[in-house]
Amino acid sequence: MDVRVRAMREADAPDIYEIYNQPAFRFGTLALPYESFEAVKAWASPRSPRDLHLVAEADGRVIGAAALRPFYGRRAHAAEFWIGVHEECAGRGIGSRLLAAIIDTADNWLNVTRIEMTVFVDNTRAIALYEKFGFAIEGTLRAASFRNGAFADVHCMARLRPTR
Repeated sequence: MDVRVRAMREADAPDIYEIYNQPAFRFGTLALPYESFEAVKAWASPRSPRDLHLVAEADGRVIGAAALRPFYGRRAHAAEFWIGVHEECAGRGIGSRLLAAIIDTADNWLNVTRIEMTVFVDNTRAIALYEKFGFAIEGTLRAASFRNGAFADVHCMARLRPTR
């Protein structure tokens, strides 16, 4: 599969909406069912000029998306991110390509030295991806989210840029 990582465009919104509404994405994130197209488009849009929004495209179709959202003020050295891959393309390295682009931009262009996120403790595929890129579990939040009728735990994970 010939995959190209590029900046997100407004025209990508329908493909991102499709990914957002897939059961695997909803189960592994804080996404809710029945979100409107407008709500998902707003969620996936940059909130600041410092935000980085990327997609993975194959054959003219968005098959993955990710964003890096740097913080401000005394946390300007840190950022959070999200990532999602179309269910049909899971396990094909799309998440790795997107995360590598995020890390490269954070390290070499934005001077972000800490990237952090939370991940459900049972999302072993995502945890393995993050660990592959140097993320470590810093703690676990018990009953942090309500999912499928039960409370679920999440790990707090972060990657600190290696000192040069």
